[in-house]
Amino acid sequence: MFQEGEIFNLMLGVVSLVIVFYEIRKREIPGFRMFFWGFFFVCSARFFTVVEGLFWGDVFNIIEHFSYAFAGFAFASGCIILSYNNLREIKR
Repeated sequence: MFQEGEIFNLMLGVVSLVIVFYEIRKREIPGFRMFFWGFFFVCSARFFTVVEGLFWGDVFNIIEHFSYAFAGFAFASGCIILSYNNLREIKR
């Protein structure tokens, strides 16, 4: 069984994903694609949270946690790319 808060978090995540996608297409800032993928993995983890309440709870729980791990890697690599490009611009 799932909770109403999980569905609300999923809806908020999808709306924020659309906003982030729009901002990424509008601007060309290095590392922002990785931030998009981070948000995507967070939204997918929220989706798996809802689905795990319906069926195959253990399987979707593992997939949910892997999604959060991939989100962490994506956010970290986005920060590294962004800081690397900032350091390169400072040295010019």
